[in-house]
Amino acid sequence: MKILRGLWRLPVNLLLLWLLFTAFACRKAGTPPAGVGSAENELPADFASFYAKFHADSAYQLSHIDFPLRGLPDGADVEDPDVADYFYTADQWSMHRLFDPKLFETRFLILADMLIEERIKDRRQGWMIIRRYARDSEGWKLIYYAGVNNY
Repeated sequence: MKILRGLWRLPVNLLLLWLLFTAFACRKAGTPPAGVGSAENELPADFASFYAKFHADSAYQLSHIDFPLRGLPDGADVEDPDVADYFYTADQWSMHRLFDPKLFETRFLILADMLIEERIKDRRQGWMIIRRYARDSEGWKLIYYAGVNNY
């Protein structure tokens, strides 16, 4: 009889658990966890202007990529040792444009004063692209590109 009296608590507990998960899942899309430098207003001012021009001008883009560019090809198995030292060349490079924020979530991680990682994730499919930029005496450059992969 004791067991039957306590059974009503199970659906109530499940409902509370579901509400808790729903509350966390409904936070604003693209909101970074606390402590992660991923909001655009935290990016250096010179990076923001570089980033806009990088995606608008193909000649500018090519001149601001550190070829041969280290990275990973599309569909790579990140644990495969044969792709660990993959390099892109200028002749195989395709112009990168800005991604539609309705379809892709873009996050910037400030790894150091002169190093920024960008993660672009497809909201529907879950695949991701990773790009890293570094600032040197000549300005910002793309120094790493991991193509479309599941991470």
